[in-house]
This record gives sequence, structure tokens and C-alpha cells, in this order.
Amino acid sequence: MSRTIFLTGTELAEPPVQPLRAGALSASYDRGALRWIRWRDQEVLRGISFLVRTPGWGTPDAEISDLEIREDEAAFEIRYTAHYRDHASIVSVDIRFSGTAEGRLEATATIEPETSFETNRTGFVVLHPLDGVVGQRLTVEHASGGTEEFVMPEAISPGQPLFDIRAITHSPRPGLSVSVRLEGDVFEMEDHRNWSDASFKTYSRPIGLPYPYSLEAGTTTRQSVLLQVNDSSALAQPATAANANNVADVIVGGETDIRLPRIGIGLPASLASASLEVASTLAPLAGAHLLLRYDPSAGDKPEDIRAAGEFSRAAGLPISFELLITAESDPDAEIAEAARLLTEAGITPLSVAVFPKQDENSFQPGEPRPPAPDEATIHQAIRKLLPGVAAGGGTPAFFTEFNRKRPPADTYDFITHATAPTVHAADDLSVIETLQSLPHILRSARAIAGDAPHHIGPIGIGARLNPYGAGPTPNPDNGRVGLAAADPRQRALLGAAWHVGYAATVAPYGIDTLVLGAPVGPFGLVSTRQTYARPWWDDAAEGSLYPLFHVAADLVAASGNRQLAIDVAHPHIAALGWVSDGRRQVILANLSDEPVTLRLKGLGLSSIRRLDAENFAAAALDPVLFRDTTASLPTDGVLTLDAYAVATVLEEGAAA
Repeated sequence: MSRTIFLTGTELAEPPVQPLRAGALSASYDRGALRWIRWRDQEVLRGISFLVRTPGWGTPDAEISDLEIREDEAAFEIRYTAHYRDHASIVSVDIRFSGTAEGRLEATATIEPETSFETNRTGFVVLHPLDGVVGQRLTVEHASGGTEEFVMPEAISPGQPLFDIRAITHSPRPGLSVSVRLEGDVFEMEDHRNWSDASFKTYSRPIGLPYPYSLEAGTTTRQSVLLQVNDSSALAQPATAANANNVADVIVGGETDIRLPRIGIGLPASLASASLEVASTLAPLAGAHLLLRYDPSAGDKPEDIRAAGEFSRAAGLPISFELLITAESDPDAEIAEAARLLTEAGITPLSVAVFPKQDENSFQPGEPRPPAPDEATIHQAIRKLLPGVAAGGGTPAFFTEFNRKRPPADTYDFITHATAPTVHAADDLSVIETLQSLPHILRSARAIAGDAPHHIGPIGIGARLNPYGAGPTPNPDNGRVGLAAADPRQRALLGAAWHVGYAATVAPYGIDTLVLGAPVGPFGLVSTRQTYARPWWDDAAEGSLYPLFHVAADLVAASGNRQLAIDVAHPHIAALGWVSDGRRQVILANLSDEPVTLRLKGLGLSSIRRLDAENFAAAALDPVLFRDTTASLPTDGVLTLDAYAVATVLEEGAAA
């Protein structure tokens, strides 16, 4: 049980994914959905699933019964019945997937409400992958008639890039054509990169129609999805065998011109007092700063800012400041009051960003927003009331809201937004996959913000806020729950590895600041008693360190140094390197639940420190000894990283 908790923070194991194959067509069955649909090992769809969304955009789990899976060399078939419940309301759906070696895959759903069922959306969801779609030409057949040739933009669309869809055809590579035909409703496509999902989502019913709507008891409806693959290059493109040895080459090169980002630690004002008791524990994070978010409308008090000032001085970490305001037109009074409180607390902030409170919420493109001061007015007020401090703007929420409410160019000294990986799916594989979308987010943000420095965060596995509801989702059972604040993986090895993957992915884009974690609480670096159950941690001494602490300390050490060029030939390995004191240093993470053997090339004699299931307890309970204890990297550079393990490698000699 401890290993499972060390890896994911919960005893709840995800069911195994079942691979299926019919000739060159392959897919994986995962809890009612088909995922990673491939033709000759080329991904053509990220997934097909059936979802029910309740009023308020809840997503009830499917209660699956009568599951049958059949497979032979020529075909596979899946049948099951799913029941979806929203309190006393129930809808039953009979679902069938069938795939053949000829490249045909069909999904059908017979929808039979057992009671009247209120829903925002009920039907199939088709996910197209990013590779082979972004920047490529699509042929779109519209439900209202006619066809359109459409090139999927590199920039992330703030809304739906495609409407009124009956069929979509794309070409992942020359000679390969993939057509998806949708029946039973009118479909449209959403650019899921907005939420850091690595996909484009095609769904019904159109968001522009009234919702919620009612599925009436006794009224049967049907939907279907038909995928057809046509491959004129089949003979030239044989299916490739998977790497059974799971071995990856990691080649470490020289310095680049890119400086690694400054590291911030998130500090909700409400946790400032509770953080005081762990101030001395944060000594290894010297060089980082705190991002203090103050929201009086949510109950934050002036004494929280005073406590933050005390914590800042005790921990030796300066403060950047974020303020949420409720003014409808003139922000001066709220900003002036915050400036007064900062002065009284002895805080001279490194930077200040001010957001209208309503910007925590989600608005569709073009949807009217409540009255609030505009960006220019807020910026002028910061300049007037907090002179000489870098003034930033953007959104306190996710990139989605930044993309939909774009600050005019040159308005701010820096732009900022967060991301969260559990908006649409909360399983482990989907969380890891969100890292694939980050380059798209960074390029799109740069196109909006121009040359303004780019701050990201606070990030984390869980959600610090919920733009789509009253607040983060409760998680009393310590599970994998979408938009929950208390996500168990945040305090586990998966969370540590995901943060390494995040930092390694965004670093080449030259971002200014990356904010992660918190001193204590659901996003904490240090374990303290909480109101919710934390298996293993509740029996460990207070003040023990979560795995993320060690990742944060290494990223702080990397901050401001030049990034190393690293070539990684494996989709599940993340690597970030830098030069410090003339020596090259690399942090590596295994982003999968299986061990991966690495062949590390380009480094001289080096030492290594592993953060994995074997060393989990030592890293938590005796962190000083853990950080001081290293082993010699084998001279051939070969090492095996266990599931979700992190390794820090330090070259002993001077950099080449």
C-alpha cells in the first residue's frame, strides 16, 4: 500500500488500460472510452468517449454494466450499458465500439432516460490530437450543408474554431486520410489547448443553444461516430514495434542563451499565519520569492498581510503581490488600502498584479461581463499608488480566461496566468498529457503579450480556484477528482515528476517566472495537519517534506542560470539542465508508471540523488541527510528511473 501512496498519494488504483488491435488499427479501452486510436502506430484520434454534463457542468461517472470485449486479428468490439445519475435523475446509454482491420471504427450510443434528466450536454466527445492537426488543412462538412477547407491555427482560439460539424477529415501525414463522421446531433469543436488539454474536442450540443435542456423519460435518441482511415502509403509505412526494453538516450550538450525562470512559491493570504511555523524549513529555497494573493472579498484579513510580512522575513523570501478587487469603475480605494497594509507590514513587493474579482470566473468569447475597471485604469492606479513597482496584469485564473480577455499590448510590465491539468479529465495519464499543450500556450501568450515578461502560476495538479463553479470540487475520498484543490498526487511522486516536466517544457520559451506550490496546505511543500485525510502523511511527523519540496529546491538552484541543450529520445522522460559554479547539473523525471532505463551521455564523472519510492520516506522525514546523500553515476551513464522518479545529476568537473 505504501508504494501506491508514494506514487500517487492515494490507495485508489486506476483500472488497467486494455489494448486492442485489429490489423493496423489499434486503440486502448479505458473505463468506457477508447483512447489513443492509432493506424500503424500513428495516432489519428486521441479518444472517443460518451459524456453527460449536468447543470453546473458536473460530470457524473458512468456506472458500467454488462461489459463485453471481443477481439481477434480482424476486428474488436466493445459493448456495455452505462447509467449516469444526477441525484434522483438517471439516464441509461447502450454503447458499442467496433473496429476492423480495414481501418473502420464505429461508435454508437442509444440514449434512454429512465427519468426526466436535466443536462447541459449529453453525447459523444471526439478528441483530435495536436500532432497532425495544428497548422494542417482540415476538410469540414457542415451539418447545414456544404464543405469548408480550414487550416487549424497555431494560435489557440479563445472560442470554438469550428461550428456546425457533420464530418471532419484530416491528414496526419502524406498519404494518410482520416475521416470522422458524426450523426445524431449538430457538433462543434473546442480548442482544448486553452485548458492545457492536449487535444481538440468535438462535441454536441452547440454551446450557443439554451442549456440546461431536458432529456424526457421514455424518449430514445441515438448518436454515432464513424472513423474511416484511408492509407495510400500503407506499404511504405509498416507498423512499428513498441520499445519493449523501455530504454531512452538522454544527450546533454552545452549552454544555451536561455536563462531559467525565477521560482515563486504561492502564498494564499489565508495561509500566511499557518505558514509561520514552517519558515525555518524553507531555508533551502533561498533565492525564491513568495507570491502573496490577497482577496478581501473571499475573507482575507489585514492581519493576513501582517502575518505574510513576518513569514517573509523569517523565511528570507521576498514577496510579489496579487490583489483581487471588486470595484466596478475606480480601483483606487482598494489598491490604496492594499498599499497601506503592505507598508504597515514592512513589505516592499517585487511586483504587483491587480485583477477584478470577476476575472476568476469563466466567460464565453463575446459574452457580456459585469462592470469592472479596464486594464489601463488598473495599471495607472498601480503606478500612482505603488510607484516604482513592476505592475502586471492578465488573469488570476487559467490561460483560457487570459485568451478571452486579452490585455492591450504594452499595458503592463508583465503578464500572468495559471494553468490546471484537471479541468476536463483527472486520470493520471490525462494529467501527464497536459504537458504536451504547454508550448502551444506559451506561443499563443507571447503573440498576445508581445515582449512583456511572462509569469506563469501558481500551478499544481489540483485547482486553486474553479472558474466554472462556486469553488474547487470537494474530494472527501482522496481520489482523482477534476478541479479539486486537495489532489492526492500533489503530495506524491507523480506530482513532483509532473512539476519537473512542466519546468522542462516551459524553460526553452524564456519565461520570466514560474510559481508553484505553497508553504503548507493542499499545495504545500511542508506537511502539516489538515482537515482531510492524507494516507501515510497523517502518521508522519508534522514538518515532514513533500516530494515537491525537493523539486522546488532544485529549480530554485537552477533559477537564473543558463539552460543546457538536452536531447531526450523518449516521450515519458523530462530533463532540464543548467550550469552552476562551472558545473553542469541535470534534473530528470520519469512521467510514467513503469521504470525507464536511461543512457545519459555527454556528462563526465557525476553524482546522482534519486527521489523515488525507495527513498520516499528518507526524503520526507530526514530531508537534510537525503539532500546531502548522493551516489556515483555509473561511468557508462546508465541508470533506471522507477515510476514517477526524479533524479538530480551533478557533474563533478568543470563544464566542457
